[in-house]
Amino acid sequence: MISNLDQRMVFDNALNLATNQGYDLSHAICSQGVIRSEVAITSAQQYQLPILVNQQTINGATPRILNIPLQLQDIFYCSQMLIGWTVASATATNGKIYTYPNATAAGSAAATTAMQTLYNGRFSLQMDNRNILPNWDIARHWQSNQVQENTNFNVPAPTSPAQYSIDQLDLSEDGFYPVEPGLILNGGGNINAQISLPGSIGTIPTNAAIVVLFRGILIQNSTTVK
Repeated sequence: MISNLDQRMVFDNALNLATNQGYDLSHAICSQGVIRSEVAITSAQQYQLPILVNQQTINGATPRILNIPLQLQDIFYCSQMLIGWTVASATATNGKIYTYPNATAAGSAAATTAMQTLYNGRFSLQMDNRNILPNWDIARHWQSNQVQENTNFNVPAPTSPAQYSIDQLDLSEDGFYPVEPGLILNGGGNINAQISLPGSIGTIPTNAAIVVLFRGILIQNSTTVK
């Protein structure tokens, strides 16, 4: 359960780590924040995630409208992370986050099975050519709750009318995993965030994309970029 005490500890840890790493916080503005990074799923086994505002067209990709990048003049203290997926085009505003291979979203049995490959992959993060997070298993983000999408609650008379469920999902917590020790992402630095899969996703759901959410403390106006 989320509490103010936990968030206060995250805030204190963010300031302490940023200060210890030599960032000037004299003009900084601190608040809770988020970085959202999406990348379309292809036949590739490795995906570079756009984190910074100047990485949104990385590898010639179409900028995705739901991305929330880190500005070059800010740093971000990451305290928890979610890695999931969605089925939405780069310009769609209604993309839903999935935390397991949802059969309805995948669209076929083959695609449902293929999407399990994502959860056998790993996430890595390099900052200024330093490997600060070499192996983060994506399996820790799998969450398939007891109620799942398209369970028919009106079986005796399915057309009178049919009532279907949606996923039981609380995105204040579900699918998120704490990052401890926390990470400082420097908007003025060189960030390389990657998803590596053991093999390509053989059958790709239509418009499928990987979604990564970083939550924590945004510290504005704290890098050497002005």
